[in-house]
Amino acid sequence: MVNFITQLWTNEKGKRFVVMPEEEFVRLSEMIEDRGLSRIFREAIATDANEPSISFDEVKRQLAASRRNRTRMARRNTHKGKISAK
Repeated sequence: MVNFITQLWTNEKGKRFVVMPEEEFVRLSEMIEDRGLSRIFREAIATDANEPSISFDEVKRQLAASRRNRTRMARRNTHKGKISAK
């Protein structure tokens, strides 16, 4: 359990407010965000659990091949615009 330094205030209309130091508010906000992101991550994993997957090595291989192809295409396009002076 996490403890926060808070105060409960009530205004003249009876509405209640929680008052806390800014550092506590930031810490609480980060905790809420972390839990929200964790939930989203767990849901994404559960959703994709039955989908086909590829290994990290395969991802690296595909990225390297893609990079090589882009480099080749860029070289071809560069050479097309040049006129050789013979």
